[in-house]
Amino acid sequence: MIKIAETELAEIGRAAAAHVAGLGTVDRVRVVTGQDSTDHPVYFFSFLIDQDRDPQRVGLTRVRLVQKLRDALIARDDGHYPIVEILNRADWEQRESA
Repeated sequence: MIKIAETELAEIGRAAAAHVAGLGTVDRVRVVTGQDSTDHPVYFFSFLIDQDRDPQRVGLTRVRLVQKLRDALIARDDGHYPIVEILNRADWEQRESA
């Protein structure tokens, strides 16, 4: 299994988010490589998308992002699974200061 550089993953994430959430809606993307609780390789994607916090809309955006990212990773022969977190500006800044 190949491993894509985190800078390239951030670009893949930004492109996927622009496709799913719309151009100009994604302010920042952070990607961390790791393992899930069963030791499978994953990429943890965090997106700063300042949209309304309607749980249904955020949930649907998250599901579509996972699907889009998974397709992009499979196309690159990368077996990592994407785990997606969508944050608003307040959550992102709180995480940055921690």
